[in-house]
Amino acid sequence: MPKREVYYFEKAGTENTNHVVEAVKKRVREGGLNHAVVASLSGKTAIKLAEAIKGLDVQLVCVTGPPHYPNSDKVTMENRKRLTELGVKIVDKTPSPFEGFEFSLARYGFTPATWAVLETLVAIGGYGLKTAVEAAIMATDAGETPPFKEVIAAGGTAEPAGGADTAILMRSTFSSTAFSKDPKKRFEVYEIIAMPLRKKWYETIGRKDGFFVQETL
Repeated sequence: MPKREVYYFEKAGTENTNHVVEAVKKRVREGGLNHAVVASLSGKTAIKLAEAIKGLDVQLVCVTGPPHYPNSDKVTMENRKRLTELGVKIVDKTPSPFEGFEFSLARYGFTPATWAVLETLVAIGGYGLKTAVEAAIMATDAGETPPFKEVIAAGGTAEPAGGADTAILMRSTFSSTAFSKDPKKRFEVYEIIAMPLRKKWYETIGRKDGFFVQETL
């Protein structure tokens, strides 16, 4: 029976980033893992994590966000160069599994099934968990992370400062097989490595140009 150390933070937010990096590094050192994904719009968190696990046999992928996402193109040339030097692959042109065709119908009052999945993940682990799962699936859809493998995924709560407050070990999968009838292909969370105890919630206050406009509760 394996015993794992879990980091629990008092609240969600970027101030937990260094602890998430530390937690991921410890888990990687325990062995048995070859792939990791981190959601990082600017690339800063990805660089921090890549430098921490440098020399360990893990392929890191930085997911900057779907093409339509605000600030998805904010990885500077300097950060891209550093990520390349560290051997980090960048995913920046892959749609989100939670914001596809169904999501665009929300402007007409349609509630997509993916919204229920998103809200459930947020209720369990906060937006960091939602983002971590989202990034891992996007990296798999982009072909940068192999499917149906154990992969560490890290993400943070949506806020201007960025960073990470959540890390998990999960099974990578394509968005099309996330809920497959084949249990070996389904999305599945194996371990919680780090997460906030108190979540940050957002209220949908309207829609603009097909996007949900949110404010902090």
